[in-house]
Amino acid sequence: MSYGCHNRRDFRPRYFVQDGWWHDGWARTARLAQVPFVMSEACQYTKSELGQADEGCHGCKHREDGLDKESSV
Repeated sequence: MSYGCHNRRDFRPRYFVQDGWWHDGWARTARLAQVPFVMSEACQYTKSELGQADEGCHGCKHREDGLDKESSV
């Protein structure tokens, strides 16, 4: 069994979000702004002991092998 995140596509480096409204007389149009993607692309679940033991994560390209030293302190 594997999950929906298993070997998912890479995240886009930027994405669009709504940044208010633009009025052009009669119509109101959403104003969009580009925002950089700043989250970690590595899987955070597999950094935990539970994620290391989860068989549904084996073979995934985003799997992190080994525990994070900061989380075990």
